[in-house]
Amino acid sequence: MTSRTLSVQPVSEAELRTWGETIRKPEVSLVTRAQAMWGLRHAKEPLAAQLLADYIVQVVPPSPGANALLQHEAAYCLGQKGDVASVDALECVIRNPCHEAIVRHEAGEALAAIAGRPGADVARIRTILSDFVGSPIVELSETCEIGLGRLDWLALGQPVDSAAALAESRFPNTVDPAPAFPTVSAFSADIAELRSILLNPKEKLFSRYQALFSLRNASLIPNDSEGSQRMKEIIEALSAALEAPGSALLRHEVAFILGQLSLTKTGNFLLACLESGSAEHPMVRHEAAMALGEVVGAAEDEAQDESGLNLDFVQRARAALQAGLNDPEPVVRDSCALALDMADYVVSTDRFQYATVPAASVALSTC
Repeated sequence: MTSRTLSVQPVSEAELRTWGETIRKPEVSLVTRAQAMWGLRHAKEPLAAQLLADYIVQVVPPSPGANALLQHEAAYCLGQKGDVASVDALECVIRNPCHEAIVRHEAGEALAAIAGRPGADVARIRTILSDFVGSPIVELSETCEIGLGRLDWLALGQPVDSAAALAESRFPNTVDPAPAFPTVSAFSADIAELRSILLNPKEKLFSRYQALFSLRNASLIPNDSEGSQRMKEIIEALSAALEAPGSALLRHEVAFILGQLSLTKTGNFLLACLESGSAEHPMVRHEAAMALGEVVGAAEDEAQDESGLNLDFVQRARAALQAGLNDPEPVVRDSCALALDMADYVVSTDRFQYATVPAASVALSTC
């Protein structure tokens, strides 16, 4: 795949408002709406965050413009943008029972993400999250439990270690819902311990999240003489965690991490998760589909450059995503549509950014 570097360009108010209108229109294709949303995600203008907030506050089921996948993504974008002015909108969403659980869950996670920003009213965010710990909606309750754990961690003011710094450089402008354990190493004994914590339903959920992000960070440590064995152990641990007992929320986060890493050796596990049907929570299958789009793109890219050994997996995965367009769960259907487009983007040589970009000239370099 061609390396692509993009500098963020200013976006006019008119264009931002066009994107804001696009994400609300049910007659527009889901892919186009998602690309407009990610244009707003990357735009630096305050109006971009306001338009995302307006979408999730003003457009509520059963409005035809409401879409669980897009509105969950909008809440995610607000959390990642870190605009403290978004707290009002996110509180409105998490308290609104008309929104689907996946949207309210993401609003809770976004609130915890914003809590780390300068000027955030942490006490207010803590109160909001505390109100939903113990909610009968399990994924919402667990999200708020994780969020409160993050607030407690932020209060400690711990420095970022080298592995976490490496993750920040690999995934810039990304706020994790929980930190990795400090001083993560790549030794096999540590990987085994992290795997044990991650898969143990008796451990605190926040600790299991920390183990997950520790494994992700360990996978980024430059290879040494034992690097291939370390990666094998990490891949096995993360793949096994797609079936981790006790928390669909955790399994969905595992799928998200596998999408971040885009490791082709995890593709068959994501494929099995997507195809598990009613045996798995739709939120987990949704995230597995999205991750599969990333992994399929990476596998196709590798197949172009190498021997083509990934082609069988690519064909099976694309067929599963295509079949998923008729899944009975709307959030899974929509995720499969976006995943197919994402796979095309990853392997393309002429699409330099997934999001909609300003009509003005874009600084682009290839190497």
